[in-house]
Amino acid sequence: MSMSCPLGESPLLITDDAALNHYLADYPRESFSSLRESRGVDAASWAALDTDTTAQSYDKACRLGVPLVRLASLQPDPAAIALITPKVARQLRVLPLRVSNGVVAVAMEDPGANNVNAILDFLSRERVVPMVATPRDIRDGIARYYDQLEDRDMVRQLGLDPTARVAENSEEESRRLAAEKPVVALVNTLIAGAAARRASDIHLRPGETGTEVLYRIDDEMIPVRRLLRALHPAVVSRIKVLANMNLAEHRKPQDGRTSFTMPNGNHVDLRISVLPAVFGESVVVRLLDTMEGLWNLAQLGLTDQDRQRIEDVMSRDHGMFLATGPTGCGKSTTLYAMLLELRKQRINILTIEDPVEFHIADLQQMQVNRATGFTFATAMRNFLRHDPDVIMVGEIRDQETAEIAVESALTGHLMLSTLHTNSAATTVTRLLDLGVEAYLLRASLLAVISQRLVRLTCEHCREVEVVDPHVRETLGVGPDEVFQSGAGCSHCEGLGVHRRRAVYELMVMSPQLRSLIVPGAEADRIHQAAIEEGMVPITQAAIALARSGAISLAEAWRVRSD
Repeated sequence: MSMSCPLGESPLLITDDAALNHYLADYPRESFSSLRESRGVDAASWAALDTDTTAQSYDKACRLGVPLVRLASLQPDPAAIALITPKVARQLRVLPLRVSNGVVAVAMEDPGANNVNAILDFLSRERVVPMVATPRDIRDGIARYYDQLEDRDMVRQLGLDPTARVAENSEEESRRLAAEKPVVALVNTLIAGAAARRASDIHLRPGETGTEVLYRIDDEMIPVRRLLRALHPAVVSRIKVLANMNLAEHRKPQDGRTSFTMPNGNHVDLRISVLPAVFGESVVVRLLDTMEGLWNLAQLGLTDQDRQRIEDVMSRDHGMFLATGPTGCGKSTTLYAMLLELRKQRINILTIEDPVEFHIADLQQMQVNRATGFTFATAMRNFLRHDPDVIMVGEIRDQETAEIAVESALTGHLMLSTLHTNSAATTVTRLLDLGVEAYLLRASLLAVISQRLVRLTCEHCREVEVVDPHVRETLGVGPDEVFQSGAGCSHCEGLGVHRRRAVYELMVMSPQLRSLIVPGAEADRIHQAAIEEGMVPITQAAIALARSGAISLAEAWRVRSD
């Protein structure tokens, strides 16, 4: 972590109530210089406090000549908290701390952003004394003080016992709670907030003392607030109502789906999973933005050469194309991008998915329904009698599905599907292990794309990355090569990363590669042969992105496949 103070003087560090009171008592009579001598903090000491201390926070304090404050051991004054509303606190990302001598001390992420001081001066009717806190400190402080105030008020409105253990309410009581306006507003706020912050999932984790609400943003779990224990059943009931789940069932897993309309009119599809846990039902809500979720081929980050190769595959009237990788690596996004291109032709496209993530016009999309026996395999058997040109299967999971997929690819259909494998080459051995005959696979497989999602370094808080020598040696990068990582700032939720993109390897079948598809085939031999024919492995593709500055070398290390 590289930090410096432009003014050449270390900022003040306030870590407890006594230091805060002393600072405000002397403000502004005592000079900053004398205060710095006793309570100044250098960059190294600040960085050593914990993992949340960022270079951005230190630099802001230096540049503006204001103190740094650590909020964990501070107790904000209720009179200060009451000066602004919870909505304003969340919007401006500020936490009032103390009112003293006609001034109010306020912890902020960025005192210089969006005229925040002027806004607070007007709202509080006091002169604002700004202090810099880290983004995570601000979030945690707002959760501790503003969220709990709102929650206690909501508990009173709902007539709940704040001291009672989480109970399994009757269906009638659950339905009553789910319909209460404060509960409806809270759930809507959580969903809208997640969508606005580009979260892929909302997690509700019930605990002994309360429920932790977290957003998954760019593959990182971000705590956003903590609900009082008494509110947990009401919030879960509301989510169950949205997903048309059984309100009386608390001891079995349930899955559901619904759609949510944002304040701006955009629609977000929600996939909801509820599991029974020790302290109440655990909930995960997956958000699927119908406006942003669909990408075209140009947006996938393919090289010109690889894009041409995929277009060549799509021009075939038969054969099989597979997208592989772990869960949540963008396989479906890749296939949807191909379908968007294929639908421009006058052809019949059928899909079977579990579930249908995005609805695309001009495609016949079907969803697995295990209760009625409508599985991937049964759907594909019926597809062949439905005059398809292109078939997309959400996932090849078993021998039956794999065999029908190969059969479809050999009988005049372009087959697109996904498979869980770690590399393009291991896809071949995986299909052989599933029972597909080698000669059939040689005749049907066109290409395999294996991919991962990497987190892009935030453009607003880049700094020189400190790289472990072992990582450099293993990845084959020179000791003098410079890489960049994100320090963490308000633009990236303090994560140092902002948004994601795919990194991939594309293996297009050639006569030489087909000759290696035999019983007992070795993935390493196939992998090496593909490299000799021009395939860039995922690890090398990720290192190239790191050298360009798009991602950190640590991110390349995280997604390496060899």
